[in-house]
Amino acid sequence: MKTILLSAYACLPNHGSEEGNGWNYATLLSEAGLRVHCITQEKARDLIEPILASGLFPNLTVHYVTLPNWLNKAYGNLIGMYCHYLYWQWKAARMGRELDATHQFDLVHHATYSSIQLGSFMYRVGKPFVFGPVGGGQQAPVAFKRYFGPYWSREKIRDVVSNVLSFINPGFFHTVNVADLVLISNEDTMDMARILRKDKPILRMLDAGLTASFMPPVVIRRPAGPTMKLLWVGRLLPRKGIELTIEAFSKVSKTLPITLTIVGGQGEMAEYMPGYLTTYDVADRVDWVGHVSYDRVKEYYRESDVFFFTSLRDSCPMQLMEAMAYSLPVVTLALHGQNELVDEQTGIKVPVETPAQATTDLARAIEHLFHHPAERAQMAEAAYAFAQQQLWPNKINRFTQDIYPGLEKKVINNVQ
Repeated sequence: MKTILLSAYACLPNHGSEEGNGWNYATLLSEAGLRVHCITQEKARDLIEPILASGLFPNLTVHYVTLPNWLNKAYGNLIGMYCHYLYWQWKAARMGRELDATHQFDLVHHATYSSIQLGSFMYRVGKPFVFGPVGGGQQAPVAFKRYFGPYWSREKIRDVVSNVLSFINPGFFHTVNVADLVLISNEDTMDMARILRKDKPILRMLDAGLTASFMPPVVIRRPAGPTMKLLWVGRLLPRKGIELTIEAFSKVSKTLPITLTIVGGQGEMAEYMPGYLTTYDVADRVDWVGHVSYDRVKEYYRESDVFFFTSLRDSCPMQLMEAMAYSLPVVTLALHGQNELVDEQTGIKVPVETPAQATTDLARAIEHLFHHPAERAQMAEAAYAFAQQQLWPNKINRFTQDIYPGLEKKVINNVQ
């Protein structure tokens, strides 16, 4: 049985996003016949240890890196988060070297955080090293800055810090330069990786996946009803473009029976929601339900007809995968991760040039799907088929059957 070291700064059971990704890597790799040693944050201990004590994952051992309290408190802001992560990485790599002396790892895999600029110090363990999948090369378009409200300056600080880190963070330079394999989740980030790696192996892989338990057993076929129900799901963060969503929806003809449900109540933009609904005169057509349970979110997916998504910076939006798992065609922007997840078979993407153009094009796309229910049904079938390809077991199988063995044999030499 091969033994691997997994670096997963974000790793929590029964969570989504990065935390869920880390947990899925750790548990599913261990179930696939590997002995997994996972390094994560101390705060995860109370959630993870009871599960490990149950004996569900006998091949998984989790190790926890403890940081000073003052650094944990600093995590609340952008600079503090970067400092927290980089210091954690440094300590995690030191722990990895100590563990390797005892366990003799066959390879090391950095899974989360999935940001290329932040890099990883795990190359210091001195074993074959897989980095990713990672994103991080995305930047929000300046022409759309008003949708960030008072948080645009923070968004630009994020871009500046990310760019600076790509020059001064030794973890970034050495990781991308010396890793045996780098996995990249989107084209924006691929451009950054190619600069340092040139002819070294780079593979494309989405940095999110779906659990088999989440997928409905068959495609959902929705009869064309009198009303077309749009759905938006996510945290109300500035980069998610919720005002853009509402403005675009306001341009949809009021003579058409089309409604929009917004699921999400957490995030900085929540306080602006009542004003948006009033300003754009859509309160009678928009149902903002706020934060709901995960099971209720799945019911909204099932009850809706089209998924509407206008994020202005996203690597690999999990909501899109979830929506397509529930056979929902997508209306979105031709930008970043959603531009790569959605194609003409699964939805409609509109160019991102100016706010006036984008909101108008989004409205026309929604109206088009209303008038073409047969096309919606075809897109629903294609969306479900795409989602089936994104199941975590398929992703894990690619690692255990292809990537890890190829790394050990030094046969991964193609640059994609």
